[in-house]
Amino acid sequence: MMKKLKLRAEDPEDLAIISAVLQDARVSLGEMVFEPGTGRFMAAFARYMRELQEDPCSCEGLLEVPSALTFEKVEKVLYRGLDPEDPRKEMALLTIATEPGRDHLLHIHLVFAGGGEIQLRTDTISCRLEDFGESCPCRVDPCDHFAEPA
Repeated sequence: MMKKLKLRAEDPEDLAIISAVLQDARVSLGEMVFEPGTGRFMAAFARYMRELQEDPCSCEGLLEVPSALTFEKVEKVLYRGLDPEDPRKEMALLTIATEPGRDHLLHIHLVFAGGGEIQLRTDTISCRLEDFGESCPCRVDPCDHFAEPA
């Protein structure tokens, strides 16, 4: 059994590490939830375990694992370029970025391939990433981003 990854972010530098770990991870809108009463935003990703690869640029033998991304103390969540009519459609995460906000100190952006984006408005970074479940061979090859369509 492999050791499960557990990371915490409290500043933009920490969040950049979580962003790198989640690069290309897949998620659908149906696997996300925002609880306004608690200020918690959660998403269940299928993340690639690149930390196990001898060559992190190789996709050969790559494993994926379910991972929960949780943000606390979120005041508001905005969605752009995402289709609420297709909650099962998988999206690949490109990055997590921060910028100063107007009404709140921070805007945290989850940016997806194809132009979709989720913006979290908050006054602080309080984030966790934790693997759960068992790893398995990846079902979608992250090295196919630039493959020619069939």
